[in-house]
Amino acid sequence: MCIFFLYLISQISLKLIVNKCYFGTNKLYEFKNNSGKDNNYTEGNYGNDNKPEKENNSWKDKKSGKDNNTKKNSSFENDNKPKLDNRWKEILGRAGPNKHAHVLAIEQINSGETVTARKINEILAYCNIKITEQELKSLINTISFTLTNLNKKSITKEILNNKLGLPNSKKRIPGIYIFTHINTGRKYVGSSSQLAFRLNGYINLSHRENGLLIPLLKKEGLKNFSLEVFPFYDNYIKGSEIALEQYYLLHPSFTLNTIRVANNPSGSTSKSLFMYNRDMSILYFSSTQQINFIRKLNIHHTTFSKHLVNRTFYLGKYLFSREPVLTAKVKDMSDLDLALLLEKDRVAYNKNKPLNNLSRPVILTDINNLESTIVLPSLGKCVEYYRIKGLSASQVTLVKHINLGKPYKGYLCQYVKKNTM
Repeated sequence: MCIFFLYLISQISLKLIVNKCYFGTNKLYEFKNNSGKDNNYTEGNYGNDNKPEKENNSWKDKKSGKDNNTKKNSSFENDNKPKLDNRWKEILGRAGPNKHAHVLAIEQINSGETVTARKINEILAYCNIKITEQELKSLINTISFTLTNLNKKSITKEILNNKLGLPNSKKRIPGIYIFTHINTGRKYVGSSSQLAFRLNGYINLSHRENGLLIPLLKKEGLKNFSLEVFPFYDNYIKGSEIALEQYYLLHPSFTLNTIRVANNPSGSTSKSLFMYNRDMSILYFSSTQQINFIRKLNIHHTTFSKHLVNRTFYLGKYLFSREPVLTAKVKDMSDLDLALLLEKDRVAYNKNKPLNNLSRPVILTDINNLESTIVLPSLGKCVEYYRIKGLSASQVTLVKHINLGKPYKGYLCQYVKKNTM
């Protein structure tokens, strides 16, 4: 019986609330009619006292007078959307001196300004290619040759073989090439360290079908394209083909190129990589290339990939991710300090494993540039580093120089002190 009375009271309360919502006189929103005519509704219970008013097709809050249809920070979603601070903008490559190469390229194209060697160097900084204005001018003036009847494959291949050599020849001629769509003027520029091999693939239409150029070549045929080739016979310096390709990529007519940075660095189609603490509240390190985690932080590539894919914790403390967490606090640490911190964590994590002098982490400093300092997990890795630089070294020799406190072949090698770990 009590349950029945409670149910009856709740139904009566609900009806009162509904009636108040439908027939109350305290209206929050109203329509105004710009035509000056009254909107008399004949259906339902709407009368003149309750008719909506319309003004410029937008809802208007009667109490506040504010337009509720606007998108300017009025919605709950916009108010709660994380905002990027300057540190995060730099980390994501959207601002500051470390802007992604692709951002710099698009800004240059949109500016319409003359392409300079300085701008090319900024964009190609990711691959350490630098060029002077004089070198750029020399590359632009490279003598080229043009082929128009590309559908006559036998003639085209004969000319290319005479100019560039056979596709599988040991003689390799680098350079760039430009395809132009005859009807529209749209262009594509590419580069290769072996032009004969690359262009043979285009003529045979054997390249993988991706991007815009290859599908268009297969759809419309070679007869609708011309090909201009810039071979470097005697004016080649390291990276010349990439530098000249980048020069042309910054011209707005090369719309068949889907990527406007030569050599396609990882900042283009892949996401940045981040290293957080366990709950992702602190960001320790970020990079667009996995190699930086390996070289700067001494994390083995297999170990890094395993933890990244499985989302497991590295050394029980760190999480690798491809997703930026904008609420994370950026840890203000140098790469060297972070490398030392990781060495300390490795010792603690592997405390049950015996360590000897050869497996102790070492600091390697370039005596000609004292700011160039790296931490290596062992003398074995130190020997590998010397060999990568083209220098011979052995663990015995390095131990001897460490004990004497003397540099070896331009580098000072020291054990990491326990009080710094």
